[in-house]
Amino acid sequence: MRVGVYVKFKRRVDPGKPLVVGLPGMGRVGYIVANYLLEKLGGFEVAEVYSIFFPPQLVVGEDAVGGLFTGRIYDAGRTLIFTADTQPQSPEGQNAVSKKVIEVLARRGLTLVLAAAAYVVPHVGRERRVYVVGTDRETLERFTSIGAVALRGGMISGINGIIVGWSRYYGIPGAVLLGETWAPIVEVGEADFRAAKHVVDVIGRFLGVELDLSELDDYAASVEKRIEAAIARAVSRQEEEERSRYRTSTEVM
Repeated sequence: MRVGVYVKFKRRVDPGKPLVVGLPGMGRVGYIVANYLLEKLGGFEVAEVYSIFFPPQLVVGEDAVGGLFTGRIYDAGRTLIFTADTQPQSPEGQNAVSKKVIEVLARRGLTLVLAAAAYVVPHVGRERRVYVVGTDRETLERFTSIGAVALRGGMISGINGIIVGWSRYYGIPGAVLLGETWAPIVEVGEADFRAAKHVVDVIGRFLGVELDLSELDDYAASVEKRIEAAIARAVSRQEEEERSRYRTSTEVM
């Protein structure tokens, strides 16, 4: 595997902390989880992650200053957080970034890796389940004991999954927390804030911190209202088309 990943440390990393991972993926669940935790817990940047596997584009800000796509590692007190505005699309790139991040943090006393991701389903209830996959039974039980449901069988794609595989490779326990995500939200490219809310809730309980989740509820309600309205319009159009076909067939007869 080519290296192609460069981690630039800006501050010392205190040992003995877990790492929460959340990069853009289906429903942007992982990304929302990581950035909401960062917003609520506060923190500061300790490292930048550069990679030849990120999109080959110069990112230009509103101030006309440009730079590379960059992953960032933060110290948020009780936990480290790794996030980025994109992730590599190739399997080689996803593995390379995951391996490098775990490798450099393992040398700095990393204790646990928690990745946030989406579990897409066609239908959901008001209370979304959070599924968990662990690198070992003890880690798994730490999360099933606080409400997560063990996910039995399957595969998890992207950095939000594979990074936990690399944590196991380096002897660091890890878990993927997957929020039940409503398929129509993913299909139209929206963000599932309700799925993210329930993952944040589980992580908050694990870290022993109380987090205000009301903002995620508000965002979720807004997105779900738009999706439900779009579904209603689609159903109405379909019913009208069926009535039109029926009238046409009746006239022919």
